[in-house]
Amino acid sequence: MKKIIITAFSLLAFMAVLWTNALAQQKSAKTSDEDDDSYFGNFNGNPGVWSAVIRNDKAYIQFGGLHWNTGSNFLVSELGTLPTGKDGSFSVKREAGTVTFTGVFVSSHGRGTYSFEENPSFRSYLEQEGFKSIKEELMLHLFFTNINKEYFGYMKTSGYEGITMEQLKDLAYQNINRAVLQEYVELFKKEGYGKVSLDKMIELREHGVRAEFINSFHEMGYKDISLEKALELKDHGVNPDFITEFRKAGAKDISLDRAIELRDHGVSPEFIREFNDMGFKDISLEKATELRDHGVSTEFIREFQRMGYKDISLDRAQELKDHGVSPSFIGRFKDIGFSDISLGKAVELKDHGVSPEYIKKLQEKGLKNLSLEEYVRLRDSGM
Repeated sequence: MKKIIITAFSLLAFMAVLWTNALAQQKSAKTSDEDDDSYFGNFNGNPGVWSAVIRNDKAYIQFGGLHWNTGSNFLVSELGTLPTGKDGSFSVKREAGTVTFTGVFVSSHGRGTYSFEENPSFRSYLEQEGFKSIKEELMLHLFFTNINKEYFGYMKTSGYEGITMEQLKDLAYQNINRAVLQEYVELFKKEGYGKVSLDKMIELREHGVRAEFINSFHEMGYKDISLEKALELKDHGVNPDFITEFRKAGAKDISLDRAIELRDHGVSPEFIREFNDMGFKDISLEKATELRDHGVSTEFIREFQRMGYKDISLDRAQELKDHGVSPSFIGRFKDIGFSDISLGKAVELKDHGVSPEYIKKLQEKGLKNLSLEEYVRLRDSGM
């Protein structure tokens, strides 16, 4: 089965190359008075290639054209009878137009070519609504998002009238379909956000802030989350799971601002658990942030422990990191005969610029059998 799937997608890539070459040849054959913009309006995504994966009752179809690709979900029931095992065709009809697919399905995977034919009556309806000169590419995306007359009717009853061409494009390209639209409208009403602009709704969609994202924080006890805060949480990668894991690690009353700060500093629940497992219990979030900012990891401490420094504290580890003292720095001293260096002495040596390499150079000049303190004095004297 894996071999079949790989072969299918290899064929899809090959077909994409063929389409690109064919379109390039057509472009080179244009007459000089043809308009570039209209050319790419006609051929940027139609005709093109498609690949599909079916999961349960849904089919995810990826569409590709010249320098262009997008994906859309369809109910399997919309597709009709699929060509299985041999080439065939099927079509999906919506108010914006009809997409005709040619190709084959092997098990739950399909691939082939497609063409889109817009619905002239729907174009006329859009013109009556004030949307003039819509390009074919936008018509195709209206098809993908299934924006239809009922969609516009729901928009009007929900208070969204006077939609601009740019907003229509955003609704289509961001795949704000009827279900997504209704989620936002119901969220705004339920949570008392008041009249939220269409541009703000589009912004939420662009940033991946769905109604369920905000609701999930509400269910955790975070009430009165503004839409700006929801955007900030999403942009910083803070989701409910992130906070849940911190609660499991002992941070019961973590605020949303604190969660954002922790994410920005790279502090995860796993980072704290690693220190807990080493015996460093009850680390505060502030301390965890400080350790992360200073580059102190559990592996950094373990390396010192393997060298015999068993009782190293977090403050000492942080001091070592800040002064640039690494296990290898101390190890090189041991290689030249200084085996009993304390961590405090290692910090002093680093601060004074005394390295194993410096000592080797002095020894080559005859200054042997000196103590570390004597090498420090020589370094301080400028030698």
